[in-house]
Amino acid sequence: EYLCKLTKTPTGGIVLDPFIGSGTTALACINTGRYYIGIERDAEYCAIAEARIAKTKSLSLFEAI
Repeated sequence: EYLCKLTKTPTGGIVLDPFIGSGTTALACINTGRYYIGIERDAEYCAIAEARIAKTKSLSLFEAI
């Protein structure tokens, strides 16, 4: 999240992560109001990133993490 803000990507801007791995950058973008494009060639990492992103998007303000 710090790097999303540090690089001056505006809120609502797009962050490109060419090696998304487990999706940490995508989660930071979601948390800071930015869009993201993630690229990953390893199917296992894609599955991990998709699961983490889906869980983050499905949390409500009243759920415990």
